[in-house]
Amino acid sequence: DIIIMLIGVNDAWENYVPEQYPPLLRPVEPHIREIYRRFKAELPETQVLYLTPFMVDAVEEKLPYHKTLDEFRALLKNVALENGAKVLDLQEVFYEAQKTIEPKKLAIDGIHPTNLGHKVMADAIEKMIEFVETSKRGVVLKSHKKDALEGGMDD
Repeated sequence: DIIIMLIGVNDAWENYVPEQYPPLLRPVEPHIREIYRRFKAELPETQVLYLTPFMVDAVEEKLPYHKTLDEFRALLKNVALENGAKVLDLQEVFYEAQKTIEPKKLAIDGIHPTNLGHKVMADAIEKMIEFVETSKRGVVLKSHKKDALEGGMDD
């Protein structure tokens, strides 16, 4: 079994525009760590694939948000890796996609993916998942691209 988890973009956004959103009452990191603790305790055989928050460069006014998001992504990636999760850096996936696809076609507001943006995400996830009928788990996470993936398993 695999848990595919994408959390954190709203938390990072709250840190970026506190005048629009009330600041977090508690730090995010302890809550993320608690999620991993519960996965390990309640689902010890389950693999976790953590998808990092991302922003597509579709809205020029939001581009400064990358600095805040990059710092937040680094924190979330480190916690994921410390807890044995595999990490797919969706920011890197979207940077690559934006080389050939107009950003607004991926996420009109830069945050919420369009159908095409979701397909880009799904394709990246699919490349990491290998269905193995002979495996006890049935599904094995594996590495494909070093630049967008961390903590992957060897084939």
